[in-house]
Amino acid sequence: MEDLISIGQFATASRLSPKALRLYDENGLLRPARVDPDSGYRYYRNEQLATATTIRLLRACGMPLAEIRAFLAAPSSAVLETYERSLADELVDRRRILRYLRKRLKETPMFEVQTKRINELRFASRTKRVRVAELDPFIESSINELRHEHDEAGAPFTLYHGEVNEESDGPVEVCLPVEDGDKTLPAVEVAYTVASGADAQFPEILGAYDAVVRWAAEHGRELDGSPREIYVGAATGPEAQLEIAWPIR
Repeated sequence: MEDLISIGQFATASRLSPKALRLYDENGLLRPARVDPDSGYRYYRNEQLATATTIRLLRACGMPLAEIRAFLAAPSSAVLETYERSLADELVDRRRILRYLRKRLKETPMFEVQTKRINELRFASRTKRVRVAELDPFIESSINELRHEHDEAGAPFTLYHGEVNEESDGPVEVCLPVEDGDKTLPAVEVAYTVASGADAQFPEILGAYDAVVRWAAEHGRELDGSPREIYVGAATGPEAQLEIAWPIR
């Protein structure tokens, strides 16, 4: 076992904990040079310190393990530049959320909530699991594809079958009412409010959803099913105009 050092020694030299080293082994980032078949004890080579340092630095930048694994397999400046741009975009998004939260501390967003009956709908759809950053492009592309394939019989809408945020990815279902649709939504009463322009963007649109939830609680009604965004104008962007409609009972 000459040339090999214990996991404890390697942890000290690399400034990574044994727990982190085991995690990187399990995820295929940094395999031990040898694993004792009897004890399961891990041993490393000094030459692996450079890889360990790279991993530690990329983790300090917040890069996910899967992306680090891909980078180690094919390291390039282009990959780092792409990730740097994504960090810049993420910072812009986080600052926007903080501005919105500061605004909410000063005033509660006001949305008028009403009820209406929506008739039975036949529709075609596209379903996908997406995060916040992927949501608008998916909605836009799905509506365009559905309109290309079918004759539109009403305003397009999105059904949210789960939360879409940093931790959850839906799924979401983008729908187009069509006479020959292969899916059907039953007639239902909804509580709804209208959001347009900046109020229809994330995170401001959360205020519209909160307004519907508050209205239901205040009026003794229960939310019953997946909320839908009905696009009475543009679906996304600064000209967006939509209804947040939530089935109630």
